[in-house]
Amino acid sequence: MRVLILIFFIVFSLHARTITDDSGRVVVVPDNITKIYAASPPLSMSLLAFNPDLVAGLNSPFNEVQKKYVGSAYDKPIVGGFMGQGNTPNFEILASVKPDVALIWTRMRGYEKILAKLEKLGIPVLLVNNESIYDLITQFELFATLTGERTRADELIAYTKKSLSLVEQLQERLKKQEQIRYYFAQGLDGLSSECEGSFHLEPFKYAGAKNALDCKMSSNYGMEKIAFETILLSDPDVIVAMESVFVEEIGKNQRFKSLRAIKDAKLFLVPSHPFNYISRPPSFMRLLGIRWLIDSFYSSLRTKSFEEEKKEFEKLFFPQLKES
Repeated sequence: MRVLILIFFIVFSLHARTITDDSGRVVVVPDNITKIYAASPPLSMSLLAFNPDLVAGLNSPFNEVQKKYVGSAYDKPIVGGFMGQGNTPNFEILASVKPDVALIWTRMRGYEKILAKLEKLGIPVLLVNNESIYDLITQFELFATLTGERTRADELIAYTKKSLSLVEQLQERLKKQEQIRYYFAQGLDGLSSECEGSFHLEPFKYAGAKNALDCKMSSNYGMEKIAFETILLSDPDVIVAMESVFVEEIGKNQRFKSLRAIKDAKLFLVPSHPFNYISRPPSFMRLLGIRWLIDSFYSSLRTKSFEEEKKEFEKLFFPQLKES
């Protein structure tokens, strides 16, 4: 029996290797990795940008408009994921998908129980940081290490570093501008938002703007309920909205119409084609979202046509557009 066990481990080691994840755990993973399950939308989006063919299962389905942007990922099984508010994957579907490795966000509450469950299914699990937009760089590095697709990783990392470098260079010029105070309106009624410390607000930080709200986070999920009176007292310079319905019906909304930002026509709808530029989920689209915010708030700082920037971005992050 001991001989058989020894043989098993020798054979397994010939087709496996170890990787140290972002929490310092040493994890044994297969040599050849072709299917990866990302357990939360931000990590799934990073994987999608790297190579849609690697996506083992989806957290939620894509819509018809997004189809041409996501390539082969469009038809992958819906596994679900950890998206806040108690959402969890369908472990039966996940087991049938048989990913070579699973990725879990290190900040996810209660990840230890999920980690144990995935490991019982025989799925190696890597804990991955997603605290900041800068973590895109290490995520792309990880995907290259797992798959050997170094050229693709280098392309994405180079663009990410260049984009963030340009934003960093703008910071001194932004400090000389009168700081914009914003209200980030979420939900169909515009009465949900984010408080300081929320990673959903990171693009605003790099766009040199300040949250008009003074509130505290109650969870990582965000979308804190905000009383209209609080918004009125905060008197934001601009309102940045996530929902087109909210923007379209603002003329009928007597309360919001009373705000200075609305009277001054300073209401901006976050672009969401093919995915949201700011959040829900916070993804690589934020690289474009930061530029959009700066362009919207401080047009005098414009150094390049936003449409030009968008074309360059889409050419790199959605190469499947050329193939469709």
